[in-house]
Amino acid sequence: MTTPSDDSTHLDPRSVEEYFRLGAKTAFPLHASPSVIMEIDPGREEVELRTPAVGSEPEVTALQRLSFSRIRRDGDEWFRLVVDARDMHYEAYVLLESIVDQLKSGASFRHAVSEAVASLKDLLAGRTRLTEEKVLGLVGELLVLAHSIEALGEEAAITAWLGPLSEEHDFAFHAFDAEVKTTKSEGRVHVIGSETQLEPEPGRPLHLVSIQLTRAGLAEQGFTLPSLIDNTRARLDQTRRTFDAALEGLGWRNRDRDLYPTRYQLRSMPRAYLVDDQFPAITSGRLDQVVPQRAHVASVTYRVNVTDLAHSAIAAPLHDFCEDPE
Repeated sequence: MTTPSDDSTHLDPRSVEEYFRLGAKTAFPLHASPSVIMEIDPGREEVELRTPAVGSEPEVTALQRLSFSRIRRDGDEWFRLVVDARDMHYEAYVLLESIVDQLKSGASFRHAVSEAVASLKDLLAGRTRLTEEKVLGLVGELLVLAHSIEALGEEAAITAWLGPLSEEHDFAFHAFDAEVKTTKSEGRVHVIGSETQLEPEPGRPLHLVSIQLTRAGLAEQGFTLPSLIDNTRARLDQTRRTFDAALEGLGWRNRDRDLYPTRYQLRSMPRAYLVDDQFPAITSGRLDQVVPQRAHVASVTYRVNVTDLAHSAIAAPLHDFCEDPE
């Protein structure tokens, strides 16, 4: 591949990706006066811009993806601007190209950076992926939701889905509540995030619905989080906007769907566990009985292993979603 020469036209996305695939740092000039050098560092997934230190420094401390420093090379002082290009190689290059365009027109480095940043704010905000725990939790809830849509219809299913509303339990069906827990572990070990998460509402049966996932590889029945969202949305008509708003509230951004390539499949059939007096749950009521000065316990998080517990029958609409007890 040909290295761009001074004042060359801009690179296309394919060319930028080729530089990152080279595996070694590549530096080349983008402008002669003032001297501007760009360096692509595939190992660190960074793009760097260097130019002689003239004028005021740019202000980038509040930006996630940018870092600025002064360096000395061959006895001269240079401005050095580094862009974190993870998951956005071409976009990072476009930012630096925008700065160079400003410099070519006679702008100071500080002004050039400021103008480029103003025009590419969304880029610099960065793209952040949901944590693995949140991804698994959302996958589990969507599996239950999709099944409920088929059984109850979209309006009833969406109404029953309370997870996005930060209620204590993920679903409130006609006859029972359900707390959905999803894991990739070989055992049914689940993280419980508070002392109220497994506390039944008065007069309402509560079930913990345990879902086990594993990586699907190329298995035909595998699915990704984006494909599960798409398939669920396709089943909706009247409630699609409500569904999309719920996902957004949970941190999902459709523009970031490429950050979720992992394909999953069920490791086993989901099971339901009735949360009764014999279930090993840490609840507010139980803590009140045994913890001195209970009010000073700010939060409780624990793991519960239900692998060897007897699972229970569960009513519609999840009676055919969960495994029947023997």
